[in-house]
Amino acid sequence: MNNRGNAIKQINEFINSENEKVMLIRGTHQYEKHSLVLELLEQSKNLKTGVFRVTNFQNTPLFLKQAGYDVPMNKTITSGKPYQLKNKIIYFDSLPTKSTWRNTPSELDFAIVYPMDSFCDKKKEVKEELMRDILESKNIKKVFIVSWTDVRWDYEWLKPYVDRSIVFDAEEENPEYHKNVLK
Repeated sequence: MNNRGNAIKQINEFINSENEKVMLIRGTHQYEKHSLVLELLEQSKNLKTGVFRVTNFQNTPLFLKQAGYDVPMNKTITSGKPYQLKNKIIYFDSLPTKSTWRNTPSELDFAIVYPMDSFCDKKKEVKEELMRDILESKNIKKVFIVSWTDVRWDYEWLKPYVDRSIVFDAEEENPEYHKNVLK
């Protein structure tokens, strides 16, 4: 049951949980996972300010457009600058560029790390540094680690950090797409 209904249920339970901090979201629904997280965060009254840690700033307008935000595709995103997106204040920083991490406030309600895939092949020390920054250097209530595609990547290294892990596949909504992603 890796469908949208289960993903919504699991993400909402995680958002409302007082004991869980880190969620890993994997699956074949490449463009829908981060979009669903943003949609459900938008409905949350308690989580108002966050960081979207991306692989590069050039893709950020596309990621936001996929999630239903009206952002010009030529919009330049700057680390450390607060952006009002619907009812949330979101900062952006770069997953591979540590110097941008310090531009993000230390106190945040949520973090979205997307796409996590390419970070999986980094050295152990680099991965640990990322997790320390997100979990120790910053005070973040909810952390969403989101994959883009899972076929070639090993997420086992995240196990010690993750409180809840779900799979959101496209199989029910688009079986052909699901099969193509798995190839």
